[in-house]
Amino acid sequence: MTRLFTTVIVALLLLAAGASISTSAFTAANVDRSANIDVVADQDGLLALTDGTSGPLVYYDDEQLAIDFEQGTATGANTDAQFVLGDGTDAKNAHAFSVTNNDAEAHDIVATYAAATDDGNDDDNVEFVVYDAQGTAVATLSEETAGQSFGATAGQTFYVVITVDTGHGDAAVLTSGSDLSGTLSFDIDDNANAAVQ
Repeated sequence: MTRLFTTVIVALLLLAAGASISTSAFTAANVDRSANIDVVADQDGLLALTDGTSGPLVYYDDEQLAIDFEQGTATGANTDAQFVLGDGTDAKNAHAFSVTNNDAEAHDIVATYAAATDDGNDDDNVEFVVYDAQGTAVATLSEETAGQSFGATAGQTFYVVITVDTGHGDAAVLTSGSDLSGTLSFDIDDNANAAVQ
């Protein structure tokens, strides 16, 4: 009986020890961490969009970069004309706007331009060429192209030159009433390796 009694006592002690360990887990906790998420204007954001050297056609509207050909008393771009905002031969010093990766790590950026309406042709009427600091074109997009991807290291800046061609360059002549308005997007989705807005 002594051996059985000893075995029972040891088993009871082990059960009691297990119960005390399982009941020692906490039932409530509170851990606070600070978060710094200031909302800033485009030129100061993680993916900064900064006005360039194109005067009032590219500006900030409520802290967001805007491209608008209806400045002053104008109501749009002339027919059978070509407007270039910036200089592709010296984009670093003459550009419509710049894009800077202000994050501390590298990202792939996908740029797209989606026209609000169909312009009725396959020509590149609105073209955005993205240049690196050495003057190399890393992406060329228009209302006719799919998204273009380029890599951006931490702190790297790119310079964008815009060409609006209503028929004076390579594009067919557009008539009064044509609308080239649209949405320019710069998207980062490192998990998908290339996702557009």
